[in-house]
Amino acid sequence: MSTSIEARTEASVAAGVQAAIAAYAHALDAGRNDDIAELFQPEGVAEIAGVATFEGRDAIRAGYAAFAPTRPQLHLVANTVITSWTEDEATAVSNLAFFQRDDSGWAVQLVGRYDDTLRRHDTTWLFQRRVTTFLP
Repeated sequence: MSTSIEARTEASVAAGVQAAIAAYAHALDAGRNDDIAELFQPEGVAEIAGVATFEGRDAIRAGYAAFAPTRPQLHLVANTVITSWTEDEATAVSNLAFFQRDDSGWAVQLVGRYDDTLRRHDTTWLFQRRVTTFLP
């Protein structure tokens, strides 16, 4: 019986983490900075390695305004692995590819990875810390 409960809990955690990661990508691509900020815990941290670190929702909202899309863009997030979890906190790592479209079509602009720590807030999972690293 405990295996079944554990599996449901693990599945629930994974679903919540995946939902937060997907919501972030959609909000980022649409330039919805308020939505991005709300995906973080109030004291959450968004670090873009080598670029900037934003601490707290107000700083995240203001910081991401500088990254507002000027043309169609798409973040594809894949290969997410939950590296540790409890009922209230999880860590995950994901690969990302960032595309932009211009007159000649879609092109990869960069690739990287996300290292995330998320915490449950009521029934929703929010980022406590998200580190974005771009790969050479």
